[in-house]
Amino acid sequence: MAKHQGETATCKRCRATLRSAASVARGMGPTCARLDRQERAARAAGFKPSAIDKARQLIADRAIVPLRGRRVFAVVSSSGTDRCLTAPQTCNCPAGLKARHACYHRAAATMLAA
Repeated sequence: MAKHQGETATCKRCRATLRSAASVARGMGPTCARLDRQERAARAAGFKPSAIDKARQLIADRAIVPLRGRRVFAVVSSSGTDRCLTAPQTCNCPAGLKARHACYHRAAATMLAA
């Protein structure tokens, strides 16, 4: 295991060995730090935990693609046949147009924009 100033350094999130000084200081590797930052942004925006879980899966499946920088995203539906446009503020999916609840597409867009 890597040693940093006499201490063993492992990631708080995934328990991997940390090698760089920045990662050791942060307590997480760069990937885990990005994921943590994304989840904190989604929680701060008020998304439900179930929407955050679905958004995490949407990102992992690469079913959300940035179109204009990190402002507008194209999202493939769960059926794989339809697609919609989403941004952290709005979405044109059926749930987003009804605007009763924030859809998980918006949660994914918020996470990727963070």
